[in-house]
Formats: sequence, structure tokens, C-alpha cells
Amino acid sequence: MTKQSTHTLILGAGGTGGHIYPALSIADAFHEASPSMRIVFCGEKGSLEESSVRKAGFEFYSISAYPLPVKRVGSYVTWFLKNLRGIVSSLFFLRKERPSFVFGTGGYVTGPLIAAARLCRVPYFLHEQNSIPGRANRLFAKGARCVFISYEASRSNFGDNVSLAFSGNPVRSIFQTLDKKSSRHELGLEPDTFLILITGGSLGAQTVNEAVEGLGTEAREGWLHFLKRYPEAQVVVSTGQLRDPSMAERLNSIPHVQAHNYIEDLPLWLSASDLYIGRAGAMTLAEVTALAKPSVLVPFPYAADNHQNENARIMKAAGASRVCKDRIFNANVLLNTIEQLISDPEALELMGKKAGELAVMDAAEKIVEKTFKMMDGA
Repeated sequence: MTKQSTHTLILGAGGTGGHIYPALSIADAFHEASPSMRIVFCGEKGSLEESSVRKAGFEFYSISAYPLPVKRVGSYVTWFLKNLRGIVSSLFFLRKERPSFVFGTGGYVTGPLIAAARLCRVPYFLHEQNSIPGRANRLFAKGARCVFISYEASRSNFGDNVSLAFSGNPVRSIFQTLDKKSSRHELGLEPDTFLILITGGSLGAQTVNEAVEGLGTEAREGWLHFLKRYPEAQVVVSTGQLRDPSMAERLNSIPHVQAHNYIEDLPLWLSASDLYIGRAGAMTLAEVTALAKPSVLVPFPYAADNHQNENARIMKAAGASRVCKDRIFNANVLLNTIEQLISDPEALELMGKKAGELAVMDAAEKIVEKTFKMMDGA
């Protein structure tokens, strides 16, 4: 396809923040490197990607997409038909826009767009956030000009004939400007507060929420005794938008616990924190490492291809995190872990240092530079 003087980039991302936020970071980096470039996102109508993309000021084109079923049942027919509609609409869109290239950041939403790009012979690039690649990226990796990976350990999960480049996970630009002291001042925190930030990802995590809730029930006596020894401890919890809306209200009745269904300024709270506790999603870990935070990870056991366990394993091996299995994580484990770490500031400091060593702050810029170099050599 003939390149146009004003380049157009079609970017596919969707499903969860773990796919959307890196796509937005990549889009910002492309825009900064080439201000005349037109950037259009594709995703599902009425979705998280649509609201996030429009809020960021980019164009959005809706396509139909449907996730691959977990079990081999008749739902494959529905999957094929719905994705066929998405592929056809993507074909019309690509032929109309004539983009220079297409970029996908994984997730089932990217499937129809990348399939259409392949049929149209439009060059496409992929980014994989997790240590174990998702199904969509594995499916289309062979035809990609380049697959950008966030963990060196990912290389063994792709075939020998796949073009790979290590980039790291692009984090939002705000993570390059935050510092702990300023964040604490903005949030009105006392200098000696020991802030523990607990989240279960953008959707919330029942296991994590119930463990915090247990600080006010089965572990209440232990929690109150802990607070007598460490009155400076403060827990801030994001219970998740799709979880029990009354959970935050119940957690707020526990001493030294502040709970929200959703924390809008989460980067600020993470920057201000002394310890992060929660799931092991790729983008969460990218943000934790960007801010050099010690962490306790409770990987979601039902994540596709068990990728959260592998993400957490890498963090633990680097000395940046402690890891606890979801099935044994409860209030007593939570309390004991917090008590061990708050009483050992040297261990916390070392974990934070090791986390910072894993950060790749220029991931988006690396992706843009490599993409332009490969396109110029096309």
C-alpha cells in the first residue's frame, strides 16, 4: 500500500485497562514524534476503550468483537459470526482510511482489526504486555512486522520465525513526573504515615476485598493490637467498580481503613504509598516498578494462560515482591505480611530498589523509534 504524506495509524486495543493504557501511551508517543500523524483507535462501542480513548482526545471507530470461548462448545459459531462482522467492517474501514500501518496491543478486540490488516496486506505491529503472550497476539505474531515484548522471558513463547523486540511496558506519562513527597503533600498525608495501597485491578478482586474485610471480623483483635504498635499505618483500598457496591462502605468501618469503589487519582496514591498489595496484572506491575514500590502480589489464578502467576514469579525472582497464592490469602495472611514488612524497613527499601531496576521508562519511545525505522526500511 502506498504511503501517504500524512500518515494514518489505526490502533486496536480493548477489553481491560491492561490493554488500553499501554495503547494510549503508545499513541501519545507517536503523536509527539509525528504531530501530523492521524491516530484512530478501534474497539467496541460503549466500552472502556471508547470512553478512555475519547477522553484522551483521539478518534474512535467501533467494531464488533467477541472473545474466544473458554470451552469447546457451540458458542464457537457465535464467536465466528460476530468476529466476521468485525472483520468485514474493519476491511471497509482500512480500505477507506488507507493507513500506513496498524498497531495492536492484544485482547480479543484486536482480533478482527489485525485479521483485516493481514487480508489487506497492511503492515501491522503488536505489543504484548504479559510474560506469557495472549491468544490474539500468538495467533497473529507470525505475520507482524514486529512484536514488542515486555519481558525477555516471553521470547521462548513465540516461534523462531517471529520478529521480536524488547520494549518493556509503556506507562502513562504521569508516572514519569510523580514523586512521593509531592504526592503525599497533595493528598494531605502526614509525613510519618505508613501508607498501604491495596487494589484488585480496575474491576476489583473478591479475594483481596474479603481479606481486608476480615481485618474487621476474624482478625479484628490482631488488627487492633497491630495498630497500637503501629498507629501510623493507613490502608487505602480500591474495591473495584464491578464488585459489591456495599463492600467499600463495610470496609470503611474498620479502623485505619479507607475504601473506595474506584480511585480516580490512583497514580497519585501509588506514588504516595509505602507498600502495594494486589493483583499481578502486567500494567499494574509496570506502574509499580516505574515508581519503585515494594509489593505483595496475589496473582489472579484464572487469568488467561496463568500469565499473572508468571508475571509475579518474575517480580519475586528479582527480589521486588512477595507472592501469595489466591487460595490461601486471607485476613490473617494479610495482617502477618504487613506486620513483617513494616517492622523491616531495610527489606522494604531493598524491594523498592529491585522494583525500580525492572522499570523501562522509555518503552513507548522505543516502540515508536523501532516502528518508524522498520517502516522506513520497508
